[in-house]
Amino acid sequence: MATGDGCPGLLDAAAGEAMERVLQSSYLIPDDDQAVSAAAMAQAVEDLAPVPVCLATGQVGAGGRVGEIRLRPGPDGELGKGVRVTNRENARAIAFDCESPRVWGDGSRRVTTTFEDQWERVSRKAELGNDYLLIAHSAARALARELGCRDGGGLPEQAAALPAG
Repeated sequence: MATGDGCPGLLDAAAGEAMERVLQSSYLIPDDDQAVSAAAMAQAVEDLAPVPVCLATGQVGAGGRVGEIRLRPGPDGELGKGVRVTNRENARAIAFDCESPRVWGDGSRRVTTTFEDQWERVSRKAELGNDYLLIAHSAARALARELGCRDGGGLPEQAAALPAG
């Protein structure tokens, strides 16, 4: 499976290319965890069920490198913070406010999407930060669409327009 085909609906073209650079592979090791889609994550939020994660594992020689996309809905009514980016050495998280009458009625939630590079031996984590951000941004926008967030959760169209983390 091509890297860009993992995590269906979560990766736009730029994020698919970023995932290839992070995983250092253009092909994914076939498994069920990489088939977790934007629709499945949004449905779990709607059903108040545990939200599945999408694990994309790139084939590198005899081993693999793993990237994980997570979604975490916050408590009901936790809003007013706008779009925020959090940087860690091996991850980027984007939090946004989601007002969705379809999902939460009159309520709203703070939603956080995170991309984390789980391959511990990578020495290039600092230079991959922009790729982590591209992947997290693509997933956040896809989930805002799936959840029906008013005004797309305030997320900009391009990752470059996100506030500094």
